[in-house]
Amino acid sequence: MARRMGINSVVGSYLDPLADKVLIAFVALAMVDKGLLHPGLVSLVVLRDVALVGGAVYKRASILEWKWSSWYEFFNLDGARPQKVEPLLISKVNTVLQLALVAAALLQPDLGNAETQTYITYLSWLVAMTTVGSTAAYGAQHLRGGATWKNRL
Repeated sequence: MARRMGINSVVGSYLDPLADKVLIAFVALAMVDKGLLHPGLVSLVVLRDVALVGGAVYKRASILEWKWSSWYEFFNLDGARPQKVEPLLISKVNTVLQLALVAAALLQPDLGNAETQTYITYLSWLVAMTTVGSTAAYGAQHLRGGATWKNRL
């Protein structure tokens, strides 16, 4: 909705990926409980997301030199230090694949068969590979000193 309205804010650059991560994590955890997704895969995805959120908070705090007076300032609601989170392409692909896997696994019990279960297994491995790849890409970017942040002055 914000994109359609042309609203592009720092807080939105945090909330949009965070909302995706929270949605996928809670749905996937419920699906593990119902036996629809493998717990190892869901653990991998959730741990990666926790690490990415923690890394983003750490990076923002570092940019602010660990000095801010409020969350209002931290999320740059006043526009004073506008560094936005910019996800990598592999991370976006990973999110799309995760959503596709959740949808497919949810439909499997009622509409699926052994053949569609095979595709879900392949999709699960693809999600695992892009999750690991995305984590490695962010790690490599951090080690190179690059940033997933863009200054918008």
